Amino acid sequence: MDSLRNLKQHFSTWRYEGADTLSNPVYFPLLLPPTFYAEVSQRTMALPAGKGNGGAAAVERPLWQRRIAAIDEVLMDLYTKHPEWVLYQATDTERNVGGWVPGETAENVRPQVKLTERVHGADEGSRATLPDAVDGDWTVEVKRPNFWNITTATSLQFTQYYVTDNWYKGGESNNSLLAMVNVDANYDNKRKFIFTNKLEMRLGFQTSKGDDKHKLLTNSDLLRLTNTLGLQAMKNWYYTLKLQSWTQFYPGYRKNDDKVYSDFMSPFESILSLGMTYKLNKPKFTIDASIAPLSADFKYVDRKALATSFGLKEGKHCRWAFGSNVTVNYRWTIAKNISWSGRIYYFTDYKRVTAEWENTFNLQINKFLSTKLFLYPRFDDGVNRKEGDSYFQFNELLSLGFNYTF
Repeated sequence: MDSLRNLKQHFSTWRYEGADTLSNPVYFPLLLPPTFYAEVSQRTMALPAGKGNGGAAAVERPLWQRRIAAIDEVLMDLYTKHPEWVLYQATDTERNVGGWVPGETAENVRPQVKLTERVHGADEGSRATLPDAVDGDWTVEVKRPNFWNITTATSLQFTQYYVTDNWYKGGESNNSLLAMVNVDANYDNKRKFIFTNKLEMRLGFQTSKGDDKHKLLTNSDLLRLTNTLGLQAMKNWYYTLKLQSWTQFYPGYRKNDDKVYSDFMSPFESILSLGMTYKLNKPKFTIDASIAPLSADFKYVDRKALATSFGLKEGKHCRWAFGSNVTVNYRWTIAKNISWSGRIYYFTDYKRVTAEWENTFNLQINKFLSTKLFLYPRFDDGVNRKEGDSYFQFNELLSLGFNYTF
């Protein structure tokens, strides 16, 4: 018994840096009240394999096998010299043991219990005390699991361009500032139900000496919220109900022009889609692709003067359209400090088409500094255009700045 206690005390403070740590089940018999394990006597009394006394072979055995033999020796010494000190048998499943024994299941445990159910008779964070153990009381703290995962990514990008008035190629100096905040709040109860929420906010300004009417013009402006309810159908596929809504923060102007071309809630667009989503999460690549054959698109323009600019009838505030939608969100870590994230959006009501492809290339300089390249091609044949203009649009932005995720 003293040998067993000394060995247990030794392993309670001993640290081994290799792969074979104290979490290995080899050390399990040392951490519980004295228990009789039939496997110990079977291994001790078994005839050695092969010829000879096995002494040389024992030295050549792997480290974990040698440790099992050492533990068996201590336990057998206890079993033969002091059997009255052995409190339990591993095969006895009816007793009330002050610790867990292989094969034992507590009577009050329901194997199929839902993790979301509150523990009966105990408040959240309360303590339940198990029967007395040999060396004192064993306690376990019961906490309600948290199925929410919330992350926030912030970025503040700055670009400066300076040129003297007599620069031989011309041009003008300008400064630009871009602030981005992305908030993800995702729920997954590990029982086929998911609820994901993503809030994207992006607002950027630039100065221009050649603009006599505006001190600042927006170069990027987005407020978008995406909510998804999903029920797992198979391994990576979910039945999903997705709601995407977006507008902007600030009035949109053009250089030396007082006319407002867009504004907050002008337009506001929201699309509700019912379909299936494919989700794949790999260490370096994630994708979330939704295919929705049933989609309802609602567009609202608060400024009636802008109604026709966004495909509405003159004098109208809103419009409904029904069709199909495809939305793909992805992120790929190309190299250690280089990543590419994007969003592909497609909606058609079988009369007109809206397609967008947002691309953000992020070059991480260090923990707080990064360079971002934003490429945004877009197609929309449902808006009014001037003669000679194309339905294709393009936006590009390159910046250097501060970013932080928590």
